[in-house]
This record gives sequence, structure tokens and C-alpha cells, in this order.
Amino acid sequence: MRSLPWLIVLLSVVLSGCSSPGAFFGATQGEAFRPHPLTDGNHARVYLYRPQSAWADQELEAPALFLNNARIGSLPSKAYMVFEFDTARYQLEMRRPLLGTYWTLFADGPLDFTLISSFTLDAEAGGTYYLRYDELNPPPVNEQAPAQGDGPLQLVSQEVAHQEIATTREIQPVERIAASGETERMQRSFWRKIGQSLDKIGI
Repeated sequence: MRSLPWLIVLLSVVLSGCSSPGAFFGATQGEAFRPHPLTDGNHARVYLYRPQSAWADQELEAPALFLNNARIGSLPSKAYMVFEFDTARYQLEMRRPLLGTYWTLFADGPLDFTLISSFTLDAEAGGTYYLRYDELNPPPVNEQAPAQGDGPLQLVSQEVAHQEIATTREIQPVERIAASGETERMQRSFWRKIGQSLDKIGI
């Protein structure tokens, strides 16, 4: 039992890095869901939400949303975030932290252990988008609208979202995201060079 305090200290140090604590350490706080009106018609409104589940409730570290390689929020169980996007195309990624960090030497390579989902969103002016994140339960199938997304991160209809998002809580204030170019990460450049070298020697 004497090792328990040291284990708690070690766990706290690990989780105090880049990641955010998961729902294991307490229920998601924040205001209950409420619709957020767009400030103007030149932007798109994007909701990202996560239904509550036993799996999500046991997480020590919450997965995070990355936009054009920049982290813009973490998503524990029973939480939602809302953004206003400039009209543009955005590369969205969900990543799960590994010992407090979302990035390892293997990021963007064949052994990228932290990447969960990668999805491109074309945000149109005045549009509203609902992104649903759930590792265990896929959204209902709509034969009229083919599925869009990657793995547990799926673009869903307003009808589907409103059945689930009403029970979530706001995890962070509304944020406006400007259209910007993608910043290339060091790891991506490394793996691209490896690929080019193998191609040159015929492998």
C-alpha cells in the first residue's frame, strides 16, 4: 500500500503534460447543451459531441480534436464543443494521448498509435455540422445520406444529433477558427522522405 501515493503522484505527472484528464476523475462539468446561434452568415457552425458510455467514463485521458495539426479541444464523456469556422476545407483529427502526449516519433507514419480518426470537412458559409464521436456505438444508418467520417468520428444529421447532444455538457467556450494553411509536422516530413527514398531504390 505504501507504493499507492507514489503511483498517484506518477499518474498526476503523466497526465499534467499535454493531455486532459478523462471522465474517470470526475463527471464532465459545464452548462447543459444549448443551441449557439451563428454571429453572421459568413461562417459555419460546427458541433462536436460525445455521447456518454461506460467506455468513455473509464478514460484516464480524454481524446482531443486537432484541426490543421493544432489541438483545439479535448472531449471527455458526455461533452460537446462548438466552433465557428471560416469557409474553407479543414483536416480534422481525433487523437488519443499516450503517456501525456499526442505526438510520438511515429506520428504520421505506419505506426501512428495516437491517431484515431482523420476526416476532411468542407465548411460552407451559413452551414451547421454535427460531428459525433463514439468508439463503441455507430450512429444510425441513413440510406438517403451515405456515411461521412472515419471510424468513431462521423458527420451526422441534425435529427440524429439532437437526440443525443441534449444530454451533453459544454466543455469549453465557443471558439472561432480562422481558415489557415496546414503546418507540416516534423514527423510527417520524416516519413515522406523515407517513402521517397524507398521509391527511388525500387522498394
